[in-house]
Order: sequence, then structure tokens, then C-alpha cells
Amino acid sequence: MAPTTPLTVEWQTEQIIKYLFEDEDEDDIQRCLPCDGLEVDGARSDEDTFDPVLTADILKRVGDAMKDDVEFKAALAGLTQAGAEEAMEMVFSRGVDAICKTHVCQQPEVSSEMQLINASVAFGLYLKKSSPQLKMKIQRVMSAFITSRVGPWLAQQGGWGKVV
Repeated sequence: MAPTTPLTVEWQTEQIIKYLFEDEDEDDIQRCLPCDGLEVDGARSDEDTFDPVLTADILKRVGDAMKDDVEFKAALAGLTQAGAEEAMEMVFSRGVDAICKTHVCQQPEVSSEMQLINASVAFGLYLKKSSPQLKMKIQRVMSAFITSRVGPWLAQQGGWGKVV
């Protein structure tokens, strides 16, 4: 099995965020990604079990648990006002960093990388609900943020399938 590369992690992150941002009432969400028409004989190893929908579901529950925090709500103000994608990336990054400094995220048993992931998911989902017109921009900004800030760590862990 080939090692997980940053490009693989970037692709996995984009897939997870795509499903994370899907509307709950859409019926066409596929449970697994297409395998280019190949059928696999035998049991699948843990390394072959990447499921972006399952991962998105888990991250959504974590993100929903954080949305009532005061610091979290304060971090939202700047992002909804930022129009340009570059400005959104900067404000998104600052917002996630601010959320990570709150008592909600500072749990010693949770790695700093997972705290960044949890905070970015909570922030992104809240923004999607409060500013649906920015959905595509938020997806791109969130994907870029996670890939740049925790992508190397995810690759070292073996990808999203090993982390969640």
C-alpha cells in the first residue's frame, strides 16, 4: 500500500467538506466513492476504508457541539463581512485560531491538530447556515485551511481514514 501523500489528503479533505456541506434533505448522497469500476475481492484493510460521508457525519456532530460557545460566535463577525476570498482565508484562519484558544477546544487529551479540525468544522458549518450565499467560498476556504494547517499531520497519520 502506497503511503498517504499530501495530495491524497487534499483530495480526501475536499471530498469530506463536499459532503459536510451537502444539504441534509438531498437523497443522492453516495455512501462510498466510485472505485473506477473495479471490484475488490476479499476483505478490505483499514487503509481502504476511507468514507468521506461517514467522516463528514462525525465531524458535523463535533462541530454542532461547539456552536453555542461565546468565543465561537465572536469569531464569526469578521468572516461574514469579508468579501474577497483572500480576505476570507485570513479571517477564517484567525477565527479558527481564536476558537482553539477557548476552553471548549483546550482539552489536553485532544491533539492540537484535531482541535484545529474541530474548530474549523464548527466555524464552517455555522457560516454555511448563517450565510448560505457564501457556501462555495466557505467550502474552498475551509478546504484550503485544513489542507495547509493539518494536511501534513493527516498524511503522517495515514489519511483521514486513520484519524477519524
